[in-house]
Amino acid sequence: MGRSRSRGRQTAGYRSFSAGVPILFQLFDSVNPARSRTMTLRLLKPLACLALLAAIAAAPSAPVTARDGASKHVTRRITLMATQKAAMDVLTAMMAGRAVFDQGKARAARRQLIKSTSSIRKQFRKHRMDPRSHARPQIWTSWDDFEARAKSAEIAARALSARSLPALRRTLPGLMQGCLSCHETYRRTPNSFTTH
Repeated sequence: MGRSRSRGRQTAGYRSFSAGVPILFQLFDSVNPARSRTMTLRLLKPLACLALLAAIAAAPSAPVTARDGASKHVTRRITLMATQKAAMDVLTAMMAGRAVFDQGKARAARRQLIKSTSSIRKQFRKHRMDPRSHARPQIWTSWDDFEARAKSAEIAARALSARSLPALRRTLPGLMQGCLSCHETYRRTPNSFTTH
């Protein structure tokens, strides 16, 4: 008696589950009538989950466009920070020994950092926000502090020495600390060397 009630509950559960499952999965029972409903249910749940995940993954994501509130100023800030991150990645890889020290690449990265850090204040001068921006509004309410931090990052970039590996190891931490300090204060989700 307990067994038939249990089977009845399983069948009822299966019916309520199969109501939301596509017809393809319902046809499984008509093709294989010998299979028990519990076995079918065990097979259908993972298949339904996989189908749902595949549908979510295949769904196109809408790109952010100017009409969606994207700002060209924010795009420039994102590009600026991405170039800084690329240059920092080159230098930190050399400093950590993951890449062989190459004076030419180190100097090119230094030039890029000097150029980009000198334009931080210009790129953030206008208070522009869009969904892609990670900048906190405190940038514009505490502009003097933000400007001082940007200037100190520029000074640290100019002080960066790319002549030798020991010189790079001696001077790069100052720039890294300047970047992290600013990001911890003015970036919505702090992440080393990347901000928008």
